[in-house]
Amino acid sequence: MALKRISNSLVTRLVLFGMLLVVGGGVARYVMQTRYLREDLTQLVSAQQMALADEVAREVDYKIRERRRFIEQLAATFPLDQLGQPSRLEAWLAERHRLNPLFNLGLLVIATDGHVIVDFPRVSGRRGASTAGNPGFLRAVHGEAGVGAPLFGTFTKQPVLPVGVPLKDGRGRVQAVLVGVTALTAPDFLDRINQGRIGETGGFLLISPADKLFVAASDPDLLLKPTPSPGVNLLHDRAMAGFRGSGVTMNAKGVEELSAMASVPSTGWFVVARLPTAEAFAPIRRIKDNVVRYSVAAMAIVLLAAGLFMRVTLRPLYRAAHLAERMTQDEIPLKPLPVVRDDEVGHLTKAFNRLLDKLAGSQAELRRMAHHDGLTGLPNRMLLDDRMRQALARASRHGTQVAALFLDLDGFKPINDRLGHEAGDLALVEVAQRLSAVLRQSDTLARVGGDEFVMLAADLGEDAEVGAAALATRCIEALSLPLTIKGGPCRLGVSVGIAISGGASTPEAMLLAADQAMYMAKEQGRGRYVIAPEATGLPVLA
Repeated sequence: MALKRISNSLVTRLVLFGMLLVVGGGVARYVMQTRYLREDLTQLVSAQQMALADEVAREVDYKIRERRRFIEQLAATFPLDQLGQPSRLEAWLAERHRLNPLFNLGLLVIATDGHVIVDFPRVSGRRGASTAGNPGFLRAVHGEAGVGAPLFGTFTKQPVLPVGVPLKDGRGRVQAVLVGVTALTAPDFLDRINQGRIGETGGFLLISPADKLFVAASDPDLLLKPTPSPGVNLLHDRAMAGFRGSGVTMNAKGVEELSAMASVPSTGWFVVARLPTAEAFAPIRRIKDNVVRYSVAAMAIVLLAAGLFMRVTLRPLYRAAHLAERMTQDEIPLKPLPVVRDDEVGHLTKAFNRLLDKLAGSQAELRRMAHHDGLTGLPNRMLLDDRMRQALARASRHGTQVAALFLDLDGFKPINDRLGHEAGDLALVEVAQRLSAVLRQSDTLARVGGDEFVMLAADLGEDAEVGAAALATRCIEALSLPLTIKGGPCRLGVSVGIAISGGASTPEAMLLAADQAMYMAKEQGRGRYVIAPEATGLPVLA
């Protein structure tokens, strides 16, 4: 009788119905929240991965183009009449190498039959060796300049990247080939990939689809190793066929990863930013655990309470769910939910609030990373391009002028080599502070490369050239005093190229003209500036 009475009791039915609601609601929340949170988090992390991949790809592309531009400049001034004089050629190469050692493993002059005529610095066995069978050499000897396939150097015993350009006479006939060789592990070349990490276990890959090789990787064991065979990694197969974007895939080691691919236009390579989903979706696992724990607690409460007590107890949850629903419908702005009591409902609310804070923080950090340099906090190339376009538009409307100053540090590499990259980073931060001190409040200072900065001075009058020259002089003076790095003095200088426009130029044209003017400043002895005229975009002596 007692059991029958209990089973027929309205309280029992309410308790059982409440338990059913709790169980059903817990399961529904578990499934729906897991699915939607995974979708949202996938979108957020994918956007972050794509931003990182794009940034690294742009940096790699810039460094490749920088090397191509340098070797093409050397080819334009190459003394063809000295091809039969190896000693004089070696002296010529040595002088250029010391001025700009972008190719740390040397510069080579190769005859049209494939034999190395001269190299600097000398590498044992390289001079006189034949490169006739190298595809990159064959392209260059037929008049096509470009980046060769990455390979393991026969004589340097290192993974290398050659860049070749044909040396033509006045009739356009190829007389020899000039080749620059850079170690793939050289400092300030592919460091973001070789040493970069995403989270605790993620990293980067640099892949050459044409050669089916890993050019660089956060995992050193992958360097110059062949890429996976078709069918092993489906997303990788799509990337090798030209897909650029993000997605979830299973890598060759059987680890599920969230990967994003971005192209390096100058070489046809692509950068992969990858992060194991176990790390990327760790918040979802925690939320799953929380949902399970809170559902069990809720069932215990239902077993111990009935009727009005259940309703009163769950009222804050109804209120929180109502507010959350209104937020998802954009009826009210996203904001922390009120915590009424420090019970299971309160814990769930706090967890939701922490998730909101984390998402907001991740979005803010993503926006900052996309527009600012991670080391100095200065605007990066993307933000500089936007501000240059705005400044040029204002100049076109108001008849003012804009000056772009391209600054390249003199003597920075020895600091890195002698004191290490940490000291180099400290030096770059100090340089950024000194240069920032000479700007007007309306001007912009951006870091666009390893030791390269750009100053943007907008809304200048007719004496823009005088003002830009004065600004360049202040920059040179600001870096004339020694820096104190690791307790000792370090000297740096700066060479400045200046481009001035009344609004008719593009940011790309101004930066190219300022960059060329900066190289002329270095050729004149460094520690000075050169102004490029707007009419031609080519630098002339200041």
